Amino acid sequence: MNFKDNILGIDGKDFELDFPIRTAKRINDLVVVIFDHSDKVPRYSQHQNCRAFDLNGNHIWTAEHPTNGNADYYIDFMEKNKLWNFACFICEIDFRNGKLVDALFTK
Repeated sequence: MNFKDNILGIDGKDFELDFPIRTAKRINDLVVVIFDHSDKVPRYSQHQNCRAFDLNGNHIWTAEHPTNGNADYYIDFMEKNKLWNFACFICEIDFRNGKLVDALFTK
C-alpha cells in the first residue's frame, strides 16, 4: 500500500480519491485513510476526513467524530491504532464500521 497526493495504491492498483492523503494504514482487510485538511474542504464544516476502503478501492465507512464542531477532523494515527483529533481528543474507532468507541479529551 502506498499513496501520493490523492492517489491510493493497493496491491498494484491505483485509486483516485477526493482529497490529498495525509496518511494511510492497512488495518485487517481495509486501508484506513486520513485526508489532509486542505483548501478543498468547505470552510465552517466538519471534515469527514477518516475513511476506510476495501482492497478494491471501495469506500466502506467514514469515521465518526467525537464532537459536532465544525473544526473537527482527524490528524494522525497514534499507538494501538488510536487517532489524534484536531479538537484535542484521542479517539478509538471500531475499524469494522467506523463507529467511535471512546474519546479522551487531552487539552
